[in-house]
Amino acid sequence: MSIIVHIFAETPHHYKPMRQFFKKQCVVEHQQQFWVKVDEKNHTIISGSDNTDFIPYCNNDELFEKLALLPESAQVFFHGLFDMHIWRKLVILPLVKRCSCVFWGGELYRHSKPNRTIKQRIVHWLHIALIHRLANVYALNAGDAALAGKTLKRKDVKVLPYPLIGLTLPEESDNLESVESSNTIKILIGNSAAASNEHIDAFKQISHLKNDDIEVIVPLNYGGEASYVNQVIAEGKAIFGDKFSPITTMLAKSAYDDLLRSVDFTVFAHQRQQGLYVAYAMLLMGKAVFLRPTTSSYTNLSSMGFAVKSLDNLSDYTFAALTDLVKQVNSSDQTLMQQHFTEKALAPKWSLMLNNLAQ
Repeated sequence: MSIIVHIFAETPHHYKPMRQFFKKQCVVEHQQQFWVKVDEKNHTIISGSDNTDFIPYCNNDELFEKLALLPESAQVFFHGLFDMHIWRKLVILPLVKRCSCVFWGGELYRHSKPNRTIKQRIVHWLHIALIHRLANVYALNAGDAALAGKTLKRKDVKVLPYPLIGLTLPEESDNLESVESSNTIKILIGNSAAASNEHIDAFKQISHLKNDDIEVIVPLNYGGEASYVNQVIAEGKAIFGDKFSPITTMLAKSAYDDLLRSVDFTVFAHQRQQGLYVAYAMLLMGKAVFLRPTTSSYTNLSSMGFAVKSLDNLSDYTFAALTDLVKQVNSSDQTLMQQHFTEKALAPKWSLMLNNLAQ
């Protein structure tokens, strides 16, 4: 029996549900280990019976020390491979031929920025060299796979989405009760504090609603610089006043899912694929998602039949039109989500991929 090592960055909101998915939903014939990056100050991860088989590492030196101790039959799967310092070490090791990765998106888009420095161009070529040495490379949608071929010169990037994990749907009666009990439209903007959310552009798209009965909810609790968070909060309050609700503390997954169930629709102003968990959650609940039509998320979901909406048209919606929109549950989107992006739909595909890694 071989060992498959899953390597995650410091993202407990991701690695905890993914471990559950791989252990409980997938049928994997090999031993699996889950390595996660943790804070160097305490070298601990959140305690609990569900976390007992996480193996922590503090930094890249410790990561490579652990990798060096693996048997030659072990396969390594990076869930996101963002750190250029890892690339620099990994690319020259024989181990690289037994490593695979899945792109989250940010790794790809960093190379498309204009006016790149010489150092950034060198990093780009290092990334190309690494990607060509990896055993397998995956992307979360077809658009990102095509971009990987163009940007990193690897033509055989496969598509394997992450599933929407553990989100329970509200009862239909709860939805009706919520609509009837309040006329306030709750709008979720973005998915994190990263500047790539382009929050202020999103605010402009709904600024015409500032005098209507809305609540603008903005997660700003991870992934961004403090100066950017302060700028977004200041701009949000200036436009929407007490209708603006920033979230600046981390939420447990259950609380985050409760938040997603409570909002009426989501607005993403990203220039690239990002925030798929939120988009999938909205579609599974039959709620509207506004995306830039130039993103791979919009193109991919539209091509599959999802009724995603263009951010470019959001400013044309009146409050009355949005009120009508949020009262509608898109059952077609719900069905498509069940077919393509749930744990049940994707467990066989991930199981097949992981079992093939170790052959």
